[in-house]
Amino acid sequence: MRTIAVVNQKGGCGKTITSINLAGFLAREQRRVLLVDMDPQGHASLGLLPDGFPPSKTMYEVLLRQPGGQPTPLRDVIRRARENLDVAPADILLSALPERLAGLAGREDLLSEALDRVDGQYDYVIVDCPPSVGLLTFNAVKACSEAIVPMDPSFFSLHGIGKLLETFDLLEKETGHHVETRVLVTLYSGRTPFVRAVVDEIHRHLVGRHFDTVIRYSVKLPEAASHGVPIAQYCRRCAGFDDYQALAAEVLRQEAGWPSALVEAPQAVTFTFEAPYAQHVHLAGDFNDWAVDGNEMELVDGVWTKVVQLRPGRYRYRYVVDGRWQNDPLNTVVEPSPYGGDDSILVMDGVGAGARG
Repeated sequence: MRTIAVVNQKGGCGKTITSINLAGFLAREQRRVLLVDMDPQGHASLGLLPDGFPPSKTMYEVLLRQPGGQPTPLRDVIRRARENLDVAPADILLSALPERLAGLAGREDLLSEALDRVDGQYDYVIVDCPPSVGLLTFNAVKACSEAIVPMDPSFFSLHGIGKLLETFDLLEKETGHHVETRVLVTLYSGRTPFVRAVVDEIHRHLVGRHFDTVIRYSVKLPEAASHGVPIAQYCRRCAGFDDYQALAAEVLRQEAGWPSALVEAPQAVTFTFEAPYAQHVHLAGDFNDWAVDGNEMELVDGVWTKVVQLRPGRYRYRYVVDGRWQNDPLNTVVEPSPYGGDDSILVMDGVGAGARG
């Protein structure tokens, strides 16, 4: 069972939208998913259980400890949202929990204990955290082995992300609990040089600790939440659908339970581009960190060719023809790039694929 906390002390950066839509797409891929709402605002609960909210019991009862009393089992709180997707809801009562548990030994491990009792019933547990660093967030982080840190591309977010990563490092030093942490850029508009510079700064300083996927701003995402459904059930033709589908694909590529043939055996993909008069053609994509140097294609009978070993997944790419970036003219599947223009899209399904231009 993979446990993932969606956490950032800054509000308004897309934590709840990410929790809802990542959970929705994982459930769509036939994974059994539990979304645990640890935010007293209860927005994740409201975004998936609009008709049955507020519920009679919430995470408050699960985590509350009273002298001589027994805590409410997590299974008594869980509600079915849709196929393969359950929700453990929260409401404003959760905000009183830190005071009610003041002085209790081991109070930071209460969520871990609750999740231990449903281990094996789910493939994924996604925990939506409050916009603060306190008891509720520490419970979530200690209960999870992974963390996604949504971050809007702003100056204050860039400053705060370093502090949050320091908090994770301190937690590991003090408790020995390691959390694999990756930053996810959200609310991306790409309209200003500053926004693009912030994303470049993240990728430069957080090598190996960020997602390749960038979540673009899309009005359809809050619309879907207001209707109580993930974007996957609300609008298929929008940036929000494409981007959260890509995020789920990234998460799934790290899944230890995938068949070894998919994880360990990349397939040869041949990229071809007809440009007999070009001096140089390079292949750049998210599979090679968009690096031009070292990725020159070979010219054979007027056609530039390069073979790349790729695992199953969804990839963006472009050709760089004598220094000019362009998408694949013979591939009709394109998406707007965060950096302007369109990227060509290649989907590897594990059977074999090729790309032509």
